[in-house]
Amino acid sequence: MTRLPTRGLARRLTETADDMPAARVPADLWRRGRRRHRTRQVLVTAFVALAAAVPLTALPDPAVLPAAGNAAVPGRLHQPWPWQASVEGDPRGPAALLVSGGGGYQSMDLPFTYGSRISVIGRDGSYRVLPYGNTYLQAGQDVLLSADGRRVAGDGTYLSHLGTGTGDVSVVDLGTGGERRYPGTGNIDPVAWSPDGTRLLIRRYSGPAWWSGAYDGSDTVESDNGALWLLDLGSGATTRLLDLGRTRPGRAAFSPDGRTVAVQAGRDLTLLDTTGGGRRVLTTLPAGAMLGGPWAWSTDGIGVFTIAEGCTTTCTNAERNDRTWRLTVLSSDSGAPTGRTFATFGGAAARLAGWQRDGTAVVVRYLDEADQQGPAYDAPDAYRAVSDVDLLALDPRGGTKVLLRKPPGVIWDLDVAADLVAAGAFGGPSPSPPVLPLARWAATTAFVALWLLGLAVWLVVALVRRSRGPRRTRPVSTTRIRP
Repeated sequence: MTRLPTRGLARRLTETADDMPAARVPADLWRRGRRRHRTRQVLVTAFVALAAAVPLTALPDPAVLPAAGNAAVPGRLHQPWPWQASVEGDPRGPAALLVSGGGGYQSMDLPFTYGSRISVIGRDGSYRVLPYGNTYLQAGQDVLLSADGRRVAGDGTYLSHLGTGTGDVSVVDLGTGGERRYPGTGNIDPVAWSPDGTRLLIRRYSGPAWWSGAYDGSDTVESDNGALWLLDLGSGATTRLLDLGRTRPGRAAFSPDGRTVAVQAGRDLTLLDTTGGGRRVLTTLPAGAMLGGPWAWSTDGIGVFTIAEGCTTTCTNAERNDRTWRLTVLSSDSGAPTGRTFATFGGAAARLAGWQRDGTAVVVRYLDEADQQGPAYDAPDAYRAVSDVDLLALDPRGGTKVLLRKPPGVIWDLDVAADLVAAGAFGGPSPSPPVLPLARWAATTAFVALWLLGLAVWLVVALVRRSRGPRRTRPVSTTRIRP
């Protein structure tokens, strides 16, 4: 058995080690390492805590609803944040208002963000958002609030930014954030809620509805505007009420008992029996007159707006704004005026938001953009035409009062819960929209941005250290150890 020359190898290794220069290490090497380790731990902990906290900003905050009987329409509106949480992510219960417009009320115009942004103002003063895939949807016209403020009916592209029309009706529960869709054929517009919230009047048509000529008085309808249907929200069953044909569709309103629907088609005001299917023309409205809207029917008559003074045909936007309107209440039996009088008011157009129990009419008044020189080709309450709206109270004794303070030139349409209108519950608390919680897309974006920022900082620090090279330090004395 051959023995390895271990002693000779050890001697050679020792001699080689003696010839190598001594390692140069700083005197405070251990302290530096500990300090760097602690700093790294603090930075990593802080970054992880911050990044983990961002998704929490999208979580629902506890609801603080007003006591029963104290709910009211806020006295003032503020602009919501662009990243305001959605109803789906943080439902807050019944709404006081739906609002659409510009500024913070408007959706962004970037890829995958096209659509409409309807703001939901809760009875606790909260601000939430309903996103819709279709553009130019308006609160009070295309997106409707039920009488009790608990549900919203709108276009079937709710929560979608990738499509246009789906041929569905979307009904969103504001208490849960859940949605139910009612399939349809062609395009569907919600027209009016029944007073008890169990049925919905809809217009169903195929293809876009359009006409030629100036809007006021001289237009010619070019397309089939479909028919009015009654949708039962419980069963999903629909009943055809009225064919519109090439008549330009107008407004419609349920009677207080929900058995009859008043419909304006052209200048004819027609009453439709929702139970027996009967119909009759109540009256022919004068030029420029219009049914008040989905909540036009009061306990003692039907509200109609008539131009008292001003342009009625081929009008410019400026001429529309100079109009003077008179609210008239028609008997649902004879169609004749009941004699109730209200103060006149100016504006391009008007819509009834409802009636207070003392007979006061609550009106949405529209003002149009006044920079157009020629005749207007859009409806006076259309998205592209409107520059501002006001919420007015018309006292039956002749007084007029502004009910809602708001940013000027930002609100383009709104819808008010009819039960709060009936109770005269206005001037409620008006807190500013809170920064948190964030919408889910905003929370996700912030989370990813923080992680990318942290990665970038780490890479920069690593590159800087690498470019500096090893630090020069003073040598530490060593003692050679020989075997």
